[in-house]
Amino acid sequence: MIIQGHEIFSPLKLKTHSVVVGSGAGGGVAAYHMASAGLDTVVLEEGGYFQAKDFNQREEDMMPALYRSAGRQMTTDGLIYVWQGSTFGGSTVINTADATPIEAEVLHHWQQKFGLNELTEDNLAASYERVYKTLNVHRLEEKILNRNNKVLLETANRLGYKAGVFNSNRKGCIGSGYCFQGCAYDAKQGTNLTYLPMASDLGARIYTDVRVDRIEPISDNRYRIHASVVERGTRRFRHPVEIDCERIIMAAGTVHTPAILKRSGLDKGLPQLGKNISLQPQIGLSATFPDEDKMTSWRGAPQSIYMSEFDDNHAEHGLGGFRMEGVGGMAGVFAQFSNKIGLDHKRMMEQFPSTHYSALLVPDQPSGSLDWEWAADGSVKPKIQYSLTAEWKQRFKRGFKTAAEFLFEAGAKEINCNSPVFGSITSPDQLSRVDDFPLEPGLVALTSAHVQGSCRIGVNADQGVVDQNLKLHNLDNIYVVDGSVMPTTASTHTMIPIMVMADRAMHKLAQGA
Repeated sequence: MIIQGHEIFSPLKLKTHSVVVGSGAGGGVAAYHMASAGLDTVVLEEGGYFQAKDFNQREEDMMPALYRSAGRQMTTDGLIYVWQGSTFGGSTVINTADATPIEAEVLHHWQQKFGLNELTEDNLAASYERVYKTLNVHRLEEKILNRNNKVLLETANRLGYKAGVFNSNRKGCIGSGYCFQGCAYDAKQGTNLTYLPMASDLGARIYTDVRVDRIEPISDNRYRIHASVVERGTRRFRHPVEIDCERIIMAAGTVHTPAILKRSGLDKGLPQLGKNISLQPQIGLSATFPDEDKMTSWRGAPQSIYMSEFDDNHAEHGLGGFRMEGVGGMAGVFAQFSNKIGLDHKRMMEQFPSTHYSALLVPDQPSGSLDWEWAADGSVKPKIQYSLTAEWKQRFKRGFKTAAEFLFEAGAKEINCNSPVFGSITSPDQLSRVDDFPLEPGLVALTSAHVQGSCRIGVNADQGVVDQNLKLHNLDNIYVVDGSVMPTTASTHTMIPIMVMADRAMHKLAQGA
């Protein structure tokens, strides 16, 4: 059963066994496992309930409806946009459906550095099998690979570089290209179409437009959740909600899960809460090709092919190096993230059909932290504090040069990025300019779509916030199943890692009920 905020007309008091806070990758999996165990389960989602008929494929409408802060959530210095979904289904509704696992090197790194000996490939194998089956994970079909992405694969093959086609959780995709705005064709198999309906069919009650404000321990490991029904869009307070429960499963995301724990006073004895943030910052690159070479970046699977020749992944540090991934499907965002203005911008958009777009993704080591401010009505303003390390900056510049060389080799005439002060590169001879690239707020805008950390796994409370079963170290019956549990960057795309980690913990928990 799905109850939307506008259907609630008075204060609400409930009792249940398990409450899942958030409905994205981790929350959807948790809701299904609790309901499948026969437990009375309530899911609370701050965002709204939207279906295929509501996804009108317009960025100006869908980004405010589906993204946290309309896609404008940023680090405190304004250098990095931090994108997160905030809707029924969370980020699984607005991602590009790329299904990448946790690299073996990352697991080995976690085992060596953090002592996480339970997180092995063998121990996660059954979870991968269950998640992949539920989501219909498979290699993308050739028919929905656009030229914008295929140029990466063709060039990599010619140069002998490692590259490949992503696995995806689509079903019956027609290649509309609007993945970032929610799929109007129900092709992308996010939790909104899989785990949440499955949980609902098993009796879970799912409330949308309900924000969790704080958690109050009451007695005998029982808790009372204080929440608010909010107005859709503005998210202004409408009615109070109280829910008494035995178990809480936090899946509000890396930024907001620790905020709720902190405001509830549940951070005592958890010194790592809100720390160890990874953002995997990336920059968008555009490359203008000859007019006859049509990239058609707005159709097909927007992000379908990667070039991974320069990944540097090993047990010492997990993910490293850098990689290129084709991107598309967001003409409005690409038009905004450019170094052109006025007539130059108009000329740039006239070349849009023959312009290739890539993301240069540079994995990081945890170097950020979180703080928060709360308003009187319970709403929270996050402060994402993040510093680019000197080592990351060097890797970024090396990656930028390599990506530009690669694109020139592919046939590009001109390469640009979203910096208002770093002009176009029109030949490989100009690549030395990248040494002075302005990695400063206001001079470039980076993007993060994979914020992780803040409640990381650790063998004890000095090292992490949750144990290897994702339970809080300092309290019983409170679990965390979102991207916040990752000790370091888990993957280039985090949907599958979050789901697999959640599945392992929640399947085990459900078996013990």
